[in-house]
Amino acid sequence: MMRREEERKRAHRVGKWFEINRITYRKEDSMAVLLQVIVPIFAIIGCGWVADRLSLIPGEGVVSLNHFVYYFALPALLFSSLSTAPVSQLINENFILATLFTILTGFIITVFLFTYIWKHHFPELSLYGMIATYGNTGFIGIPLLTAIFGEDGTVAAALATFLYDVILITLVVMSFETAKVVNNKHRNQKNILPVTGMIGSSVLLNPINASLLLGIVVAIMHVPIPSFVYVFTDTLGQAAAPAALFTIGLGLGGQNSLFKSKTHHVSEFLTLLSVKLVVLPLIAFFFAFVIFPFDNETWAMSVVILSALPTGAVVYVFAEKYQTLVKEVPLYTLAITVVSMLTISLMLLIMVGNGR
Repeated sequence: MMRREEERKRAHRVGKWFEINRITYRKEDSMAVLLQVIVPIFAIIGCGWVADRLSLIPGEGVVSLNHFVYYFALPALLFSSLSTAPVSQLINENFILATLFTILTGFIITVFLFTYIWKHHFPELSLYGMIATYGNTGFIGIPLLTAIFGEDGTVAAALATFLYDVILITLVVMSFETAKVVNNKHRNQKNILPVTGMIGSSVLLNPINASLLLGIVVAIMHVPIPSFVYVFTDTLGQAAAPAALFTIGLGLGGQNSLFKSKTHHVSEFLTLLSVKLVVLPLIAFFFAFVIFPFDNETWAMSVVILSALPTGAVVYVFAEKYQTLVKEVPLYTLAITVVSMLTISLMLLIMVGNGR
């Protein structure tokens, strides 16, 4: 009962942050909900952009803020969310499989395109894959699906957030850490640990993955956690979303001419945009309605809607951490989010507005 109460409180806080709790959860309100969710996202990104343009934050502020999100706020959020989730709600085989295959298929398609068309190399390919498949499931998906589908939507979005984090964050971290190990191996033949051991330790000790695993263990084993720990992680975790979005705005400063600098930036962006907002939802529809059909259509529609969300701000955290696509990611993320207002609106009209 305490776990369910914590979950209800958390859902209320998320809804309050976007002021969605003021909207009646009806299908007719889906477009209003969309605006209520998207506008705050742009407002926070805009604040970061203004701060950069007015030089309110020093240059090293972006790095410091990203480190705060990566090492503290995001791990706290993930642990708090997963450790209080009922195990029964974390197990929905068709939903897990449909989401898993959607993510991996989209990731593989993106890596293939950027390998053979633009000749990019490992490990930056993994970051392109993340841009095209990592949706903002936590801070757009949860309130949006809650407003449309109620409690079922909340559970679906929370589970999808976990799956997207585990799969894509692990793929990106493993790719870059593998590259580091291989490079160090060539420069220094005196490494004590074998390559696989170093990769494993890098992935498992990564604060994001460590918090995910710890939260799952606590939920499955029903480990009693003092209430002050949840107060701490809840409070700290609430800073993850605005901080990550704010850093995107900071990263946009001085990048207005990026698309004009090299012609391939435009074509790369259009490819990422097409995969994220068109190809990925079609893949999700195929897996959710054809390969892994659901008895409850709400879960199937959730898979598709969640796949169509814009790229999550967390991608920039990894771009900055590994100093890869640091200039491109903020613009790509912002532009995809802008276009997604139209594509998600159309999807909601088709899938939800028609009475399904």
